[in-house]
Amino acid sequence: MTLTRYPTTKPFPFSDVVEANGFLFLSGQVSMSADGQPIYGTVTEQTNRIMQAIRDVLQRAGSTMEDVVRVQVWLSSMENFAEFNAAYRDEFPQGFPARSVTTSQLAFGLDVEIEVQAVCRTGTPHE
Repeated sequence: MTLTRYPTTKPFPFSDVVEANGFLFLSGQVSMSADGQPIYGTVTEQTNRIMQAIRDVLQRAGSTMEDVVRVQVWLSSMENFAEFNAAYRDEFPQGFPARSVTTSQLAFGLDVEIEVQAVCRTGTPHE
């Protein structure tokens, strides 16, 4: 089994992504700056920031949004579901991955957290 861990630059104890046998497992992303400070805003703004962070992590690991096979979403409230869906809808023009959505109290009082699993396009992540 091959296993590659990409540590985060944020001041937290996790890897941004772990590659295992051709699959990528991204840690949950919330709306925050590169130094780990939460960035608040509307559900749409948080979702857009998170999706950009996911694109960046996937690129670092040699993949793209087209390689995402599963998405797990946590919302602070199901009242945010429609606004989240509107922001999320444009992220996957090639077709939607499998997805689950649930509610939870999220870190820093934010409204959205997103975690994805993807296929490693190249089979070998890049630094």
